[in-house]
Amino acid sequence: MNNTRLATLKTLRQEILPNFLQPIPTDSTLRTMFDRARVPRFQTNPLARRGGGQVFYAVAAIEKLFKAQTLPPIR
Repeated sequence: MNNTRLATLKTLRQEILPNFLQPIPTDSTLRTMFDRARVPRFQTNPLARRGGGQVFYAVAAIEKLFKAQTLPPIR
């Protein structure tokens, strides 16, 4: 388990995703995967005209997503 609440894609690729995926997909594939799974994401300034800076993803939601996909259901 990780104590981090929010992380960028770079941090996720280095510290969290190697526990669940090998090889790790590209950034665009990860973004699409997280968007489809409705993983909460946050920007440093969401009201900015051109994007608002770095995007941070909820680490707990990402871990939950991959645990649900990789572990068999408990009966």
